[in-house]
Amino acid sequence: MYIEHDTPRRDRLGSDSALRSPRVVASLGVLALALACGDAAGTETLASSESDAVSTSPTESSATSVAGSTATTTVTTAGPGGTDETSAGSTATSSSSDPSDASDTTAATAGDTTTGGATTSDATTEATSAGATTDGPPVGLDALGSLVVLGDSISDGGGQPPYYYDLLRDSLTTHYGPIAYHNAAKSGSQTNALKGQAESLPDSLPGPVAVVITSGGNDMKANILQVALGLDGPVKMAVASNIDAALGELLAPGRFGPGVEVHVFEGNIYDASDGQGDYGANGCSFGEGLPMLPVDMYFDAWNAVIADAVDAREQAPVDMHGYFYGHGYHADPNWYAPDCTHPNAIGHAALRDLFFEHITGEPAP
Repeated sequence: MYIEHDTPRRDRLGSDSALRSPRVVASLGVLALALACGDAAGTETLASSESDAVSTSPTESSATSVAGSTATTTVTTAGPGGTDETSAGSTATSSSSDPSDASDTTAATAGDTTTGGATTSDATTEATSAGATTDGPPVGLDALGSLVVLGDSISDGGGQPPYYYDLLRDSLTTHYGPIAYHNAAKSGSQTNALKGQAESLPDSLPGPVAVVITSGGNDMKANILQVALGLDGPVKMAVASNIDAALGELLAPGRFGPGVEVHVFEGNIYDASDGQGDYGANGCSFGEGLPMLPVDMYFDAWNAVIADAVDAREQAPVDMHGYFYGHGYHADPNWYAPDCTHPNAIGHAALRDLFFEHITGEPAP
């Protein structure tokens, strides 16, 4: 679901020829660096070694798989801490950084041997937080045994703490009781890393398992020229294929043990400019001197691809773009860190609320 506007976005953005004008091409750097996910200093490409994880970076030549990293298990209860966050800031062009530090953080509580039993509620009321609405009825799991987090820097130390995934873990522990927790997200990663991240997870987890994913912005950034010129069809197909491959791994029968249910909640790509693309005029260091470029239609097209891929596996798309819309740097307070890319503390709290509402089917505490 997308936010409705009084004037159709197509009319505001103009014709295809206008979108392909020299002004648009000259503004590519603005959109590239303002995309929601990943490292503001550059994009790190992490490719799965499996053949069905498709690279979407045109410059990628020697990406490294994150598959095969070893999960460890410790014991924790509700409360702060329990994760090792990797700060955003790495850069790469045709190769990835060492995948062994892909936030192999697992927290498990003793005595939880649930293997299933989650059901979907019939809730029809959209949960709200800070004035934003979620897109449709949340899934509403009646029980939860494990929380898994995959994706990019939004889920790996990007922005200002406390981070949403730590807050979400603690809120879900309070709501359901002790749960296992594993974070395999990697700052700078693209969708072609998701399957490898999924493969790095333990063979056994208490169920039901909720998997939260933030990914896609770095793919968009790496292919910004094709996006602006309307030539990104093959790239979007690759993104859909990568998401499908990752979900196929996560949803494989018995992936986390016999009878363990898995429910995936995949976020899309948000925009700190709330569609205006005026990054240079609003204090974003990367946008200084660059002209304004309306960007709603680009985000809409990419987010539709993400939603379709998740829907095809009968899992839950999570509309981060719609939820954050209206809370960009024009708002006071806004939900973004000074880099105009990652959530600030308010944004991370809002993101916790959004995923909590989808997982539990209830308003966040």
